[in-house]
Amino acid sequence: MKKHRVKYLRDFRSYFLLLTLFFNLSYIGYSQQFKLSSVTDLDIVFEDGYKFQGRGDSVNLFGIRGEIISGQFVIIAVKPLQNATVGISPLKKQNNGNVLPSAEWNFVGSVPLKTNTENQPADLFSRKAPANFPDYLIAEKFIDIKTKSWKPVWLTIKIPNDADPGMYYGNVTVKVNGNEKSLPVSVRVFPITIPLSRHLKVIEWHTTNDFGKYHGIKEQYSNEWFEMLKLYADNMVSHRQNMFQVTVNHIIISKNESGKLNFDFSRFDQVANVFWDTKLMDCMETGFLANFGKEEWFSTEVILKDFEITDAKTGEKTVMKGEQVVPFLLPALESHLRQNGWLDKTLFHIRDEPSVHNALAWKEMSEYMHSYAPDLIRGDAIETTFLLDDIEIAIPKLDHFATWNEIYKEWQEKGHQLWFYTVGIYQGSRFPDKTIDMPVINSRLMHWLNYKYNTTGYLHWGWNQWDGNPFTDPGMHFGDAWHVYPVKDGVLNSLRWEEMRNGIQDYEYFWLLENKIKRKRDSLGSKFSWIDPEQRGKEIAAKVVETFDQHTNDPQVFYRAKMEIIKEILSLNSSPEVYVQTNPAAGSILTNHSSVEVFGWTDPGNRIVINGKVIPVDSDGLFLEQFGGEFIDSTKIHLGNKIKVEVTGSAGSKLIERDFVIR
Repeated sequence: MKKHRVKYLRDFRSYFLLLTLFFNLSYIGYSQQFKLSSVTDLDIVFEDGYKFQGRGDSVNLFGIRGEIISGQFVIIAVKPLQNATVGISPLKKQNNGNVLPSAEWNFVGSVPLKTNTENQPADLFSRKAPANFPDYLIAEKFIDIKTKSWKPVWLTIKIPNDADPGMYYGNVTVKVNGNEKSLPVSVRVFPITIPLSRHLKVIEWHTTNDFGKYHGIKEQYSNEWFEMLKLYADNMVSHRQNMFQVTVNHIIISKNESGKLNFDFSRFDQVANVFWDTKLMDCMETGFLANFGKEEWFSTEVILKDFEITDAKTGEKTVMKGEQVVPFLLPALESHLRQNGWLDKTLFHIRDEPSVHNALAWKEMSEYMHSYAPDLIRGDAIETTFLLDDIEIAIPKLDHFATWNEIYKEWQEKGHQLWFYTVGIYQGSRFPDKTIDMPVINSRLMHWLNYKYNTTGYLHWGWNQWDGNPFTDPGMHFGDAWHVYPVKDGVLNSLRWEEMRNGIQDYEYFWLLENKIKRKRDSLGSKFSWIDPEQRGKEIAAKVVETFDQHTNDPQVFYRAKMEIIKEILSLNSSPEVYVQTNPAAGSILTNHSSVEVFGWTDPGNRIVINGKVIPVDSDGLFLEQFGGEFIDSTKIHLGNKIKVEVTGSAGSKLIERDFVIR
């Protein structure tokens, strides 16, 4: 009996070992079917692995409180994968167990391009077409992945306003038929909070004309129609868009028996309030009342639109010429906006994109409309400097802004608002562009340009100007006509739309730094009026956007600059306090005979050493020094390419560096 039991145990152990080996081999074999690699959100990952370069085996992110941050990693399918999905563990602090809200994730879908964007240098494209270009966030959470393909996964993490600063850790896990692979995820939260209020005017024009085609909503102004419009508005504000458009077409115009026109604004208000009710919209646009002549943009004419009029008695609809309507409509509109408290936050358009050949006609039309509504703020996307006397907000195309920058800046200094706009296929040269085949960092850098060049707004015409099927055809504008994709119950975000939001958040970083320096300057008195609150932010911005048409595409360069903004803000919050400003600005090109002036403030009693030389500090905390030439002075201290300011006080020490280019 004992022999049988021993033999049975031996057989069982052999069977168990074989079974264990089988499952281990199966798991090893299956686990080799795919790999994971981290990349940044600014990396473009093509399905066929074109020029793919992984960034490592962990996803490492950082941000400030109130910010939405993006991350990305890649599933590399060695063999076909069925029903792949992703899970994200809670992101926890190790010391106290605090948790960030659950991150969101999406697979990234691609759009086929047969050719590349027109009028662009070939070396700017992220890839030469034909190819499939990654652009939209897929709604489905389970997908099949083809063999020998690279599938990017997009991460979206919202940092609460009250998040405890520090490091948070978790994992992102890819699951395929019960098998898993994970990457560690870390998020560093800094003790800075992004403003809820928005300091940059941003609008992407939307349309509701195709609600039936793309969302299955046939009746305009139905409950379904307004529900979809609210989804639009919520998506916009979640991406920090703070302006919206409600055209005058929503105003119901009727005529009574005596021929008097009546303007019913109830529907106009109902549409507008969908956006105002988000509590995060700051301004409204009312669209155009004029068109170009028969030759469209090439026409030398600017003519008023016709209007549909309803007979108050019969209900019959007729068409009236603009000349018969506008003299009554504009005063009524201005009065209604004033009554609602909207007048000072409404932008009124004359006609989009006037150029030199129709500038005279545009000016005449602008003066005509202004005479009937003198308090309406006029603003248009323009392609000439000739009409600046007849507009309150000038919005030149980016390439025109660069070309005529001095004229626009001089006009802006008179107290006018200056924005810029982009339209991908017409800019040409090397300016940042938002077509699908451009590096996605371009969408983000628009708002670094906003800060660097003091423009306070950005306009783009294509939020959802779909033409056909955007998933299969990018249209004549190569995707520049839209930044979201239609589905029946709403829209899907694009990578470009995500990065545009991130860029607007970056603008707020600059605002925080500038505001911090401004408050310090104002607290110190007139002796420190030389402090320029904008200079430090612009020095950092120039490391990413050197000029209008020269910028980095390197995510590492970009994120080093963003981290530098954070460090500058934190440094101003910590002791020993010190502020340093140079003339010329950091990053400037110097020759062997150039001089650099260093101005600064610190708490009186702190010790200041610049490039090894002790600098006196006066009773108000002011210190000054000049460096330059072959030698500084009799001490023969060389400038090199850095200014190093060391401050030491009872609270510790701090090192401030400013780099220059020596030629």
